[in-house]
Formats: sequence, C-alpha cells, structure tokens
Amino acid sequence: MNNIQITNRAADVGAPSNMCVLVVEDDDADAYLIESALSGNPDVGGVVRAVDGEQALNLVETGAVEPDIAFIDLGMPRIDGLHLLAEFAGRRPCFPMVVLTSSVLQRNAMRSRFRGATRVLTKPDTFEELEAILSATIASARSGVTLPPRRRTTPMPAYAIAAR
Repeated sequence: MNNIQITNRAADVGAPSNMCVLVVEDDDADAYLIESALSGNPDVGGVVRAVDGEQALNLVETGAVEPDIAFIDLGMPRIDGLHLLAEFAGRRPCFPMVVLTSSVLQRNAMRSRFRGATRVLTKPDTFEELEAILSATIASARSGVTLPPRRRTTPMPAYAIAAR
C-alpha cells in the first residue's frame, strides 16, 4: 500500500465535520487539484487518495479507510473505475460513489450509473468549477439528497427531442 496520501483536517480548529473523502485517481496533477478543491470545504475532515482501483479496494476491505463518499476516475491501471464501482456497490453499507472523469462519452456515464455511481461528473476546465461541483456534491452527500445529473452543455440531437 505505498503512495497512500492522507490529508486530515478533522483536528483543525473550527472543522465542523469529520467527513472522510476517498479520491481514487491515478494522475498526480488531477489528484492534486481535486485534493486542493476539497481542502477548502468545511465539511471535509480528511481526504485519502488511492492511485488505482486495486489500492482503493484494499483500503476499504481492510478497514484502513471508511469513506463517507468516494470520487472515482474511470481510466486507471490494474482495477479501473467501472470495475471498482461494481465491487463497491455490492458492499453494505455502501457509500455514495461519484465518478469524476475526463470522458464525455455517454456510454461511460450510463455504464457508471449501472454499476452504482450516484453521479457522473466530467472534470471541468477551471479550478473554480471543480471547487463548485465538488462542494455541491459533498453538500448533497451530507444531506442525503442525490443531485440530478448535470445539464447537457451541448444541444440534444433532433431525434432525441422528437422522442420526448
């Protein structure tokens, strides 16, 4: 279990929550941005990063981490995000699993949902947008309310509109 990174803010003065966030991300730059965006959230008590699905699964199976929510990338070595979702979905109690991916393919979003993802987010272009979507997702998880999927930013094809 090398390369496990744990950021603990629960002991910080004024930290109102000890919500544990599991970030499963193999790209160091993306992981840094995600952890930085989460670091300013007062509901987050600690962040644990796993560099791939195998490490994340091991952390949860051994009880080394009990996440309140997980942000999972899809494209990773060893165990990818889709397989990790399926593994985690079969566990009880299960925690909210949010896919945070660069993929814009609709089939990846559908496959993620079928495997238990509560929400599928495309990694945004700016740090401010990343902070906003992570903050909204954390607030949703704390309240127990599932957020609806994000609105499409591209127009729907004509055949999809006609089918409505």
